[in-house]
Amino acid sequence: MCGIVGVLAPGAVDPSLVATMRDRLTHRGPDAAGIWSSPDGRVCLGHRRLTIIDPSPASNQPFVSEEGRLAIVLNGEIYNHRDLGRQLEGEGVVFRTRSDTEVLLEAYRRWEEECLERLSGMFAFAIWDSAYRRLFCARDRAGEKPFHYASASGSGSFAFASELKALLPWSGLGREIDWTSVADFLTFGFVPDPKTVWQDARKLAPASFLVVDCRGDGAVAGEQVPYWDFELAPEECPPAEWQSRVRETLERSAAEMTVSDVAVGTFLSGGVDSSSVTAALARAGEPLAAYTVGFAEQEFDERGWASRVAARYGVEHVEREVSAADVESVFRDVVLWHYDEPFNDYSYLPTYYVCREARNAITVALSGDGGDEIFAGYRKYSMLTRRASIDGGIPRPVAQLVAVGAHGMLPSRTEVGGRLHRYRLSPDELVLSTLVTGVPTDVLRRVSRGPLAQALRVYDPLDSVRHHVRRVPPAEHGLVDAMRYVDFKTTLGSGILTKVDRASMAVSLEVRPVYLHRAMLDLARRIPGRLLATPREAKTLLKGAFAEWLPAEILHRPKQGFAMPLGEWLRGGFDLGNADDGSRRADGLFDPAYVDAVRAEHAAGLDRTAVLHGITFLDRWLERWA
Repeated sequence: MCGIVGVLAPGAVDPSLVATMRDRLTHRGPDAAGIWSSPDGRVCLGHRRLTIIDPSPASNQPFVSEEGRLAIVLNGEIYNHRDLGRQLEGEGVVFRTRSDTEVLLEAYRRWEEECLERLSGMFAFAIWDSAYRRLFCARDRAGEKPFHYASASGSGSFAFASELKALLPWSGLGREIDWTSVADFLTFGFVPDPKTVWQDARKLAPASFLVVDCRGDGAVAGEQVPYWDFELAPEECPPAEWQSRVRETLERSAAEMTVSDVAVGTFLSGGVDSSSVTAALARAGEPLAAYTVGFAEQEFDERGWASRVAARYGVEHVEREVSAADVESVFRDVVLWHYDEPFNDYSYLPTYYVCREARNAITVALSGDGGDEIFAGYRKYSMLTRRASIDGGIPRPVAQLVAVGAHGMLPSRTEVGGRLHRYRLSPDELVLSTLVTGVPTDVLRRVSRGPLAQALRVYDPLDSVRHHVRRVPPAEHGLVDAMRYVDFKTTLGSGILTKVDRASMAVSLEVRPVYLHRAMLDLARRIPGRLLATPREAKTLLKGAFAEWLPAEILHRPKQGFAMPLGEWLRGGFDLGNADDGSRRADGLFDPAYVDAVRAEHAAGLDRTAVLHGITFLDRWLERWA
């Protein structure tokens, strides 16, 4: 895993500027640092290296082809680089290193953008091609590795970086906040691709590439071009056959993803996804340690479940307990540096601690991230299955009438009221509503103030993700499959994978989510959604697949998720703190009466953790970055 940066300009680029940008990513690559400039000085690439494959200095980056035509910076790993390398050697390529970086560079030379179809891995990279005078940039299928960029149209310059903070020293990036992105964050908990919190910056969307043309006086960035999609293509097959394929594919994927010249382990929460990954590696005879974090609060502590899996397979098990005092010590100095865009999935806190614990002994950890999105693992998938069965048995107007009547007696902010409210929604709006983990748009419009209120006069955060629902209409594909697709395109890349990338890179740990291997993605998209969840249970097919691998109590216990007791801590007086001068920078963005009401509701027992954390995070982010 690494950090990458680059600047292209009509005139010579100052290498010291690129070095400054690069070294804001030292945590992503503490083992080596490099800078490369084109002969005319108009292109400058920077790289920070975390050594995983081929530790030789000859594999350091930026890596330049022998004749000097191509130069690359790569963040990530190409798991099938050995197979690709053998194929290229059969066509006459002579390699100077054992690195996946050189294989990728030669794959681009041979197949250009079509090389992306052949890659198995997680990656974000940029290749300067002096023959075409263009920069070719690409990102992996799921969005495991980040890529941010900006164009300064007035000067004809272009810059890119693994993280937003590395773009800030570049004068071409304006520091104007995109308040519609802030609204997105308050609604979903993240800023969805391709937007960023800065008006002039963008994220390269997962499974997309971008070409920057430098044949003229400046650098002209083209449109993002998708090269792959999680296209649902259900096939009929008995459930037992699908389950067999899931086991076989997971074993093959995990085996390919252990390629490394450094120590490898796993994260183990005691849930189905991480337990199945750990089991697959242990069954293959891989020596490994598994890492778990827990809490003194029993309802949030999964260490007991994880230890059962570890004991079953004789895996070394390392545990770490996280307390409120731990969180206070890292929030300002660690979290706000690494999460340089507003982010509201506060499970980044236990994720950071499990990564930090693992980094004491290993450099690569395999995880179960992505299993919930592609195999219908969240509780909402059972709700969607129930809704689908109601739609099939009760006329829609009747169901709506009952829901409206009941909703009048139960406010939507209560758990039961919220459930009933969803039965009033159309299938499309129902899918979209599940993405709202923070403040609903109607409430946000009512309570916002200042530039946030101005943005919301003409903007609806749901519009930033609505096109994904149009791509897979629930009426045609079913609610479960529509939700899988939308989760994959939004929650996974912008939420889950962002959380994992920043938390792991904060301690220079590479995390490889096995369920996002391209073979697993291809398999999951072909399994009919109706087989994945029932009205009573989510992820049913996956649980059946591992019935012989994992204890029944692991498979069928209520889903816990990577939760933490932040809500309880807040009721106990825990505070993530004010600004250094005691002020709250977000005070001008919300009606004070609303914030007070949310705090009072939370103190009274209603779970308002997400809203409180979101407002606090935004407040601290504004202090740190704006």
